[in-house]
Amino acid sequence: MNTEKTISALRFNYIVAFIATLAIIVAFEGGFLQKEALTALLSPDDIYILEVTTVMVTMALIPLALKSFSRAMKKAAGAGKMKLLKTFSNMSLVRISLLFVVIVVNAFIYYGIGYNGALYCGLFGYCAFIYSYPTARTLDSYINNEA
Repeated sequence: MNTEKTISALRFNYIVAFIATLAIIVAFEGGFLQKEALTALLSPDDIYILEVTTVMVTMALIPLALKSFSRAMKKAAGAGKMKLLKTFSNMSLVRISLLFVVIVVNAFIYYGIGYNGALYCGLFGYCAFIYSYPTARTLDSYINNEA
């Protein structure tokens, strides 16, 4: 595995996830999907369960995504460059995927039932997502045991 190829592949996955989340938002804001469509289909109890679920998903997945990456990289420290590169690649994909799930769940809950808490949780997810941008500098710091 090559460092530049790994970083470019991770950046491609990152950009695809970013564009997919923006496409969901544009679909609802552009009127292609109906806002608050789930409120007519669900009982107030079900809506409450969705509200709690979206907050719990956010509270669980954001720290899991960020902490699991750093733990895996610390665990792989001292291993060879190939092991570090593979761990960095796999854990970056896991981190991007978990944060993508947070953003998508919150977007659908926000637009589906109009719950403003999901908007804030989605913003927290986006902040963590932006923080998780894969860079060669980050990878090099783990390879050189500086992190």
